[in-house]
Amino acid sequence: MLASWHHVGISVRDMPRALHFYRDLLGFELEWEHKERGGPELSKVVGMAEARAHIAMLQGYGGRIELFCYLNPEGKDLGPRRQCDFGLIHMALSVRDIRPLYERLSAAGVDFNCPPQELRPGVTATYMNDPEGNTIELVEYQEEA
Repeated sequence: MLASWHHVGISVRDMPRALHFYRDLLGFELEWEHKERGGPELSKVVGMAEARAHIAMLQGYGGRIELFCYLNPEGKDLGPRRQCDFGLIHMALSVRDIRPLYERLSAAGVDFNCPPQELRPGVTATYMNDPEGNTIELVEYQEEA
């Protein structure tokens, strides 16, 4: 039986860069961090012999993101994915004041597909990329008057 939603895990190349993006730019809070975690239990759970990783759990916006920077084994780049490719394609954050947020993040060097677009009355959205190229949707739902 499912109890509740807990977190999304993201494998990253550069933990300081990923923490800067999620914590400093997007406002997630660092819940905990382990500079090096390994052992037979972790290796069994992740399905990789001798797995070791720098792991950080961030919380915010009603959920958590767990960042893994694997020290062993070395990861590989799977290349760019299109939104129509199979598998996890994006995660979304519901935001307020999407246009000023877009301007602030753009000025900080965050890569967006486009400025915020009105998808339908009361719904404005845009897609951006995290430092690993994962797509994050920012969506603003206007309250009905």
